[in-house]
Amino acid sequence: MGCAAEVEVIGGDASHLELARRRLVHLEHRWSRFIADSDISRLNAAQGAPVSIDPSTVVLLDAMVHGHHATDGAFDPTVLATVVRLGYAASRHDPALRVDVPAGTARRGDVTGIEVVRDDRVVDGAAIGINVARLPAGTALDAGGIGKGLAADLVVHELLSAGAHGAMVSVGGDLRVGGHGPNDGDWVIAVHDDDGIVDHVCLHDGGVATSGTVHHQVDPAQGDAAIVTDRSARLVQATVVGGSAMWAEVCATWVMVRGIEALDHLERLSLGVRLQFADGTLRTTQSWHRFALAPAADPMASTTQVLEGTN
Repeated sequence: MGCAAEVEVIGGDASHLELARRRLVHLEHRWSRFIADSDISRLNAAQGAPVSIDPSTVVLLDAMVHGHHATDGAFDPTVLATVVRLGYAASRHDPALRVDVPAGTARRGDVTGIEVVRDDRVVDGAAIGINVARLPAGTALDAGGIGKGLAADLVVHELLSAGAHGAMVSVGGDLRVGGHGPNDGDWVIAVHDDDGIVDHVCLHDGGVATSGTVHHQVDPAQGDAAIVTDRSARLVQATVVGGSAMWAEVCATWVMVRGIEALDHLERLSLGVRLQFADGTLRTTQSWHRFALAPAADPMASTTQVLEGTN
């Protein structure tokens, strides 16, 4: 994932922050394409051979396939070859970390051909989960944004399960909140663009993700130069509020790739969506107004920032 994370816990202690740190490090080492022995890197390198994976990676692969189908292919985790070819081979967090795409990898792989075998066994009275996955040859995955959102979701769930009254986790800007927040039980979240804060949303339990026309945003519907540049150049940023950070990230990608035509779909899903265009105009779904604070509102000092992160 290669990005910074922020954690806030209500009604917890240092042990909860340490739990979050350990879990995020664990997920980073399972999902990052910049770590050679991560599950994602080993799956990419295996090119069709089966690979033993962590249970968390099973959840990630399921989320990738679901996101791809739910967005009619707009969300595509198999465009790693194109991302690297367009110049995004090094981590923006640590440029010394680079990824090599296996020879023969297609610019767009086969999401539907991802296979996962879950094998739960009992050995000496203890339940042991043995999970194996296999990618179709020619396919290479990038956990990218969906990994950030899913990591935030998983860590918030674990913090609340460990006794925290409330928790916020932001991974590279994909943010999840749950439990009792610092603002009368809710969480006030600031939405940023390049010039500063542009809006605030108030959320009790759910996720927020912001995506923009960054250089590695790939449009799977286009050719080798499959980058979202000026196809929707008028649309420069999309912020989505959803039930989870993972789903918000998938839908933010959906609207950035498909443009304004995706807005009706997101409206029907009752998602809060805010679109910002290059000329300064805005478009929102009706559901956005369930979350957005009135312009005159004075958010408390504990406002959480949402920034677009790097994958």
